[in-house]
Amino acid sequence: MLSKVKKFISMHWVLIIMLSGGCTNNDEPLLDELVNGVYKSRTVTDYQVNGTRDGATTEVSIKFVLENGERVELDLEVVYNPTPILRSGFWHVDGKHYGSGNVLAKSLKFLGGQGEAPSIGGRFELEERSRARFRIFVPSRPVNQAIW
Repeated sequence: MLSKVKKFISMHWVLIIMLSGGCTNNDEPLLDELVNGVYKSRTVTDYQVNGTRDGATTEVSIKFVLENGERVELDLEVVYNPTPILRSGFWHVDGKHYGSGNVLAKSLKFLGGQGEAPSIGGRFELEERSRARFRIFVPSRPVNQAIW
């Protein structure tokens, strides 16, 4: 009977540790490229989030610099009434493997009140000709603030 109790307690500790690990706050951007049907992680060496807010609309430009010097840029238009919605999104890559297409928001975070700069972040899928090309994670950051 005692071994069942120990096993039960051990299982609960494992569950608690796993759940707490899933709640950690990731401060780093992530960018994965779909290559031959498999997502491969790309190293982001720098990124910036810039934009402006006008009433219930925020226009944001997010620029990533990758390990090989390529630049991936997203142009987003977010509206809120009262929840944030990606109204439109477009992306392009400058570099060896040029491409462009639409941005889909898988999850979108918007923070900021009337008196402060908005913060935008979330998970996005970048499509090229209606097919996934990249998936990215942008940590919530205030617009108009260079990162790194």
